[in-house]
Amino acid sequence: MTIIHRVEQNSTEWYRLRMGIPTASEFDNIITPAGKETSSERRRKYMARLIAERLLKWQADSLEKIEHIQNGKMMEPFAVAQYEEITGVETEQVGFMTTDDGRIGASPDRLIVGKPFVLEVKCPSIPIQTYYLAFGHAEHYKPQVQGQLYVAGQEHGERGDFIAYNKLCPQWITTTERDVPYIAKMHEYLDRFCDELDEATERVRKMGTFQPFLDVLTPEEAARLDGSQQATGDPLDDAWGTDRAALATQRAAAW
Repeated sequence: MTIIHRVEQNSTEWYRLRMGIPTASEFDNIITPAGKETSSERRRKYMARLIAERLLKWQADSLEKIEHIQNGKMMEPFAVAQYEEITGVETEQVGFMTTDDGRIGASPDRLIVGKPFVLEVKCPSIPIQTYYLAFGHAEHYKPQVQGQLYVAGQEHGERGDFIAYNKLCPQWITTTERDVPYIAKMHEYLDRFCDELDEATERVRKMGTFQPFLDVLTPEEAARLDGSQQATGDPLDDAWGTDRAALATQRAAAW
């Protein structure tokens, strides 16, 4: 069963939900488009990032990446309106989806009302839009697309639509059906990855003391905090509206 979390994407709540678990946009670190398991080195690098998220309440997204995403989000309503006009369907926003055990997640941009379809919206630059028009959807997106369908389950994820919107170009829409054999392989690899992630997290946890952030930060919040720290040069300063001793105590309590 799929759990739908009605939160705003890229909000603090959204980061809290996805922190420390594999998400569909990163499934290419676990399974290749051809349905093979990725290299152990690639899996381990991704696993190390998730361990850091779990133990430090840290997230890897940069402010530059989020600003790029936000620019696309500004155009998203226009893309969705055109998609709805072309297809004759109604959509609804979805913040984050997880499997019922909470071990993996995905963030499709919309669900199609009354149909088991998810929608991914991109508002790319002119060169990338032209690429889509000329050559279609890149194969390397397959783990993400099938990953969204896997997390959405058959109730919501029998099909995935993708729209690429640029106001200066024709729009490009493609449909991906649920690939049952591929998803079966994905399920196998993700189960193994999550088991290894849990084991590695506990192994690292026992190696010493970690000083986690008080709470999950969005990239914008982290940038503001960094600016405050640069003014004093001390990360244990009053950037959180408290003194060093109180902050150190709160960090210890959070751990």
